[in-house]
Amino acid sequence: MTDYIDKKSWWRKNRSWILGFLILIFGFFITIVFTLGKPIGDFTRAMVDPQLYNNAFDLVKDDERVIELLGELKPITVFEVLEGEVRYEKVGKAIITVGVKGAIQKGKMDIVANKKNNTWQYQTIRIRTKKPKKVIEVLDSK
Repeated sequence: MTDYIDKKSWWRKNRSWILGFLILIFGFFITIVFTLGKPIGDFTRAMVDPQLYNNAFDLVKDDERVIELLGELKPITVFEVLEGEVRYEKVGKAIITVGVKGAIQKGKMDIVANKKNNTWQYQTIRIRTKKPKKVIEVLDSK
């Protein structure tokens, strides 16, 4: 008597689990891309064009009110940009918040700027602190 055992291949035994897992991973990836795509793209644009915040920082670091409140400012690093917020609204318009560190305390620098002829033109540059809660309008051309 011959016993016949139907041997299924590894793929046939496990394909439903593997396909389900791949669909789950693909769905997770698509969700991340659609959820974080715009903010990651905006941060990338800010990293590629550091003039946006560096030129504003040059205006802020010489302001007497800022020096009195924060102390002498340290240069902006990538981490301060990542801690902040970056938003590009229309073509050439940016709204960005960057952390600034001074010898006395730290704060946030808010920038609203438009890019014309490859040059950033600033509408608003503001310094904010939490303790004490103060706002210094370095530039406000509204």
